[in-house]
Amino acid sequence: MEAINQLVTDVLEDLVESELKQFTRQLWIGVKPDVDPIPRGKLENKDRQDVVDSMVQHYSEDAGKITVQALRKIKQNERAKRLESNLLKVQPQAQENERNPEDLQPIQQIIPQPINTAGSEDLQPIQSDWQRPRQIIPCSQEFKNKLLNANRDDIYTPGSSTQRKGLALLITNIQFANKQHNRAGAEKDEENAEWLLRALGFAVIKYRNLSGKDISRAVENFSRRREHEDADSTFVVIMSHGTRIENKDAILGFSDDVYFIEDTFSHLNSVNCPGLIDKPKVILIQACRGGQASGVYAQDCAFTSDSWVHMEKDFVCFMSTMPNTFAYRNPIEGSFFISYIVDVFCSSAHKDDIMELFRKITLRMEKDQRFLGKAKLLPCIERTSISKKFYLFPGL
Repeated sequence: MEAINQLVTDVLEDLVESELKQFTRQLWIGVKPDVDPIPRGKLENKDRQDVVDSMVQHYSEDAGKITVQALRKIKQNERAKRLESNLLKVQPQAQENERNPEDLQPIQQIIPQPINTAGSEDLQPIQSDWQRPRQIIPCSQEFKNKLLNANRDDIYTPGSSTQRKGLALLITNIQFANKQHNRAGAEKDEENAEWLLRALGFAVIKYRNLSGKDISRAVENFSRRREHEDADSTFVVIMSHGTRIENKDAILGFSDDVYFIEDTFSHLNSVNCPGLIDKPKVILIQACRGGQASGVYAQDCAFTSDSWVHMEKDFVCFMSTMPNTFAYRNPIEGSFFISYIVDVFCSSAHKDDIMELFRKITLRMEKDQRFLGKAKLLPCIERTSISKKFYLFPGL
């Protein structure tokens, strides 16, 4: 162990200050999906020996292997190769047994491995310096076939692998006629939400800065799209300021008029959108739902056939906060709600149904130490009528 410690120290001594910063950054964002990152506070403004000590404490005998991986991430391939060779000399058998073929591949070829469902690593809060994952973990055909064969009657059955999943509607209000209502950081939410929807296989119809009347028209027009007839499901994502009016959730439009969220259910119900009968309809809302509580970041609030079918079924609505309370948005990085959705979907959508994904998001946000005291934030599932499990099967 002492020999490994020395080898890692020698490598870090070769790095200039800017390279050391890049190296430590890899340690706190995580060098691989299955490797726990080191908390940022243990690495910032630390000298080389402190960094080595933190790595040894956190990774034990794996510190050398993690160093190799981090060096490759910052394009220090020669140093990584040299360190790997030296590690084999001091611990040849152990290193050979632990080496993963992925470690010898360029970073572009690394495919994230599924997270162990028995562990709790995917239930921890995201870090304040969170960055969107590079890709969503794909579902395996074997898992999909096994699940459908065993539980077909309890799962919304998708179409063939060649059939697209469907359309998604994305509406983001960023700028307003009253410039005091502009939502700094919402561009990031729009970017992340669109990326996730496309990664899940949906064709995205996107609008920005709509009035309340235009939001209603956009959702109504979306409900009439013929593509829904061949779709498996749909997503509707609306992000803006919000409040409660006469106990109803309202979204603020560009010109300070409002759109009532309950109208989304009316537009997409069995009468007005027959193409989506018996198909999951997921509604995601990032907005305040009232004026209670406060937070340290910008607050998202700007003002105080012949056969019989169910009129409204197969909906699930996930909202960024509980009724009558603020939602929180970082003015640079966007909202916490959207960041958590992207992170959890990327790590778990290949193995979990939609309700389990929402549960994980809620649990992780509950554990987030940034939401303390009056700043507590918890998302909320509303008006849900799905009768089966809805798996997204990303990549298939």
